[in-house]
Amino acid sequence: MDGIYFLVLLAFGALTGALLALCAALGANLPAGRGSVDDGASAKHSASDRGL
Repeated sequence: MDGIYFLVLLAFGALTGALLALCAALGANLPAGRGSVDDGASAKHSASDRGL
């Protein structure tokens, strides 16, 4: 019975590692202007940056 718990733990670890690798791969492919804390609704941009 202990072997079943070990296999479940091993499977959970493998899935967690795969999800972490997927998140790292997707995060590395963000465009240059994305992913920054300064971007968003509070960021100030000039009128020329916004195309006005």
